[in-house]
Amino acid sequence: WYQRRVREAVVSTQSTGHQNCEEWKTNALRKNKVVQKILSKIKLTNFNFRESCISCEHCRDAGLKGGLTTAPEILLCQNTLKTQSEVEQVLSHELVHFLDHLKGTKWDNVHELARSEVRAAKFSLECHSETSQFYEGCLEQPHLCSISEQFKKCVKNRAIDSVKLIKDVTHSKASTIVDSVFDKSFNEDL
Repeated sequence: WYQRRVREAVVSTQSTGHQNCEEWKTNALRKNKVVQKILSKIKLTNFNFRESCISCEHCRDAGLKGGLTTAPEILLCQNTLKTQSEVEQVLSHELVHFLDHLKGTKWDNVHELARSEVRAAKFSLECHSETSQFYEGCLEQPHLCSISEQFKKCVKNRAIDSVKLIKDVTHSKASTIVDSVFDKSFNEDL
């Protein structure tokens, strides 16, 4: 359902925004260590991931920045992504979902969706300062990093907001769902 909704939000691909999005996507894939780390995990699944698995398109929903389609394909919304940093945040988030999809996540199961949202918020650049070297080091050696309560709160809030939006439920309901999977999901490796 979610992936179908993302695909339906797409209009076209022609604009300066498209050129910028494609350039930022390519830069992220080639230079961002967080994106590269997630891609290395995707490669371990034996899926033949290509840059063409990521599409820059115009999205009708002005609040949407990206998503995972049923293809599976990562959609980047060229009309709402305005900087390299935004593309890196959204791309890293969606790549975690892509990895979870390859590992068999059932998106219609709200608890599996919540689990993936927690993982995406944790392993993407959403709750970290701009491509911080500290975070990149934590991806390589997580046992050496201490996790702040502020970071955990950010991850939980991002997951709650995503579940609320995707499943169209109240904040309270989304919070209950995320709380039920948070500790286990947060403690998983990439």
